[in-house]
Amino acid sequence: MNLPSNSNQEKRSDSQLNLLHRAQEMIPVKPPEPWRNEVVIPAAGCIACGWNSDENLVLISSSGYSLNDSDTGLTIHRDRDANNTYDNMSPDQLTFRIPYNDESISIFGFDSGDGNHVTQDGWSVEVIYPWWPLASVIIENVFRPNYNYLESATMIDLNRLDGSVKCGFSPSGNKLVILGSGGALIYTRE
Repeated sequence: MNLPSNSNQEKRSDSQLNLLHRAQEMIPVKPPEPWRNEVVIPAAGCIACGWNSDENLVLISSSGYSLNDSDTGLTIHRDRDANNTYDNMSPDQLTFRIPYNDESISIFGFDSGDGNHVTQDGWSVEVIYPWWPLASVIIENVFRPNYNYLESATMIDLNRLDGSVKCGFSPSGNKLVILGSGGALIYTRE
């Protein structure tokens, strides 16, 4: 089989390569203002998460679930019954009924849906792969005048999270979670 003569050439456009190089030059840091409060919730084997009506974080793992205060990271409730946890997930794994209080919530994660990636006032969060297969998360306000992708983006320091990550804003848009198999990283704005 004869390969085309350009088979070893770059298959991305100049603009795609420029974006890739811009992303590779970014240094991971804390999110920009107004994202202030940082909470780390260590939890092994996380597969999904969601926000309850008080915008506290529900973490679902292979060994049960926990309801966590999203401002402090403290555990409000923990259930280590994996079977009960899986029994309360919808068949499509997009909702979870919290056995603790019978509240049904939307969830996202590795086998579930995707989180809310844009707030009403234009904050956008996205998982990117400038050093594939390593994941990075960027945040930027897309409602800025003269917006250009990645121009004012901040790459978030993922702290202790590595491997695959998912992210999403709470329903109010005032909290952001980054989920990894080792737990969650939450940022809050006032």
